[in-house]
Amino acid sequence: MILFVTANDTNMGKTFVTALLIDCLIQKYDKIAVVKPIESGLRSINKSDLMFIRNINKKNLNKIDFFNFYSFEEPLAPLTAAILTKTNIKKNKIIDNIYKLSNFYDIVVVEGVGGLRVPIGKNFEVIDLIKELKAKTILVVSPSLGTINHTLLSVEALRRRKIRLEGIVINNYPKKPNISELYNPIIFKENKIKILGVIPTLTISDSNKLRYSSKKFFAPSLNGEFESKKFLLSCRYQFDKISVKFG
Repeated sequence: MILFVTANDTNMGKTFVTALLIDCLIQKYDKIAVVKPIESGLRSINKSDLMFIRNINKKNLNKIDFFNFYSFEEPLAPLTAAILTKTNIKKNKIIDNIYKLSNFYDIVVVEGVGGLRVPIGKNFEVIDLIKELKAKTILVVSPSLGTINHTLLSVEALRRRKIRLEGIVINNYPKKPNISELYNPIIFKENKIKILGVIPTLTISDSNKLRYSSKKFFAPSLNGEFESKKFLLSCRYQFDKISVKFG
């Protein structure tokens, strides 16, 4: 199975979500391939996205292998970085390599770069890669104001291309959500978007302490214990309680 982790924008915390997700999935699968096909802004291998995921999952490295096909120093869209460095990003190389990995691993988790419409090559975007891979897709989103527009546009793009969207993961959810952050998940539900997980605001040190709690962040379909229905009921209750003040 190929599972693609993408986002509705850049800097949504895809790598952080992927790291915790791997910690959750490793309790179900014996062998996982983690793929970051392209990474931009890589000045040091020790600060790569794959290294971050590796560090979070130190105790299970015997079950995880990591793969990267292209990397660039400048924090730019892959197409732009490739033009500057005169690199030819071969989409068939990426697709073929990931398909080959799927034959040897229980699950291949692919982390994208930026959002869905980020160009990888001319006339080839992240969303096209997902389509070519026929991957199940998870969309990482923020909880804050503006996320409705970004999320609905992203979901619409995926649905139009008949890409299988498993659902969204809300990252960086505050301990004390404001009225917008309480109602946004309800709007997602009304638009038939499944919430597969909610990850609270965490620091890197928190993530090291809370790895054992990764199951709490994700739904049963991702080998977790997160209850979407319970979360939404809580959002509704808190929203109604706050909205009385506006009446």
